[in-house]
Amino acid sequence: MQTREEAFGLLVQAVSGMAGVVAIGKSGGGQLPENNESDIDVFVFCTGIPGIQSRKVAIGTLGGIVKSAGFGEREGRHWGLCDFICLDGAEICLMYFTVQGMNRELDSVLRGERLDKEDNYFYPTGRCASFESMHAFYDPNGYIASVKHRLTHYPDDLSKRLVKRHFDALMDMEDIERAVLRKDTLFYHFALDLALDHLLQLLFAMNGRFFPSRKRSVQYIRAFNIKPVDCEERLLHMVALGGEAESIEQSYGILRALRDDISELVSGGTQ
Repeated sequence: MQTREEAFGLLVQAVSGMAGVVAIGKSGGGQLPENNESDIDVFVFCTGIPGIQSRKVAIGTLGGIVKSAGFGEREGRHWGLCDFICLDGAEICLMYFTVQGMNRELDSVLRGERLDKEDNYFYPTGRCASFESMHAFYDPNGYIASVKHRLTHYPDDLSKRLVKRHFDALMDMEDIERAVLRKDTLFYHFALDLALDHLLQLLFAMNGRFFPSRKRSVQYIRAFNIKPVDCEERLLHMVALGGEAESIEQSYGILRALRDDISELVSGGTQ
């Protein structure tokens, strides 16, 4: 019986054999998740995305190790054209992108043209973060390697633009103050979440790190050099206190103190 790694290797081999495919990689390193703890997102970079029939034929060569397969027909804005494969019990999303389109996307992020999350969930800098941690399963021409090398330098101008954008937004406390006065827990959570989003992106930019998403934020912040004292613990305490009307003011007090500490760091030029 084949291991999951062997089955995945056969998938990479089948996909890489299609005309136009130049590189295949997975963010988060090369290790595959165990016990179906998460699905597997696979980036497939192409000079031109293979047609649906070509993709069906390629996956068909894998035979019985593929339990189910669904093939996309239209490209999405953020995740390319997606095929969904169930392989050895693992849910795999093959995300097809053209090299030309991906390069344009990365250029727009690095030039500082996309400073806010998009469509309520997608962080443009997350695309850069995905490449930083990407393991290349197939990269004969070094496309993935070249992008990773390019991203070893975090552009100073991008950092300045992100810091200014999210620092200015963090200074706007009008909605939060209104929620605190009313002791309106749900409204407070809405306003706090927006403020927290700006705060996190600000911290990442100050430390020259591409913000990936809200996942594992505390883990990342622990490794930062530029941050308020006891930053992670204060953030977690702030969120916990925001869950009760009686402690909303305490939560807001922590947010204001963090904002003031970050303001000193920004004005001191440490970013």
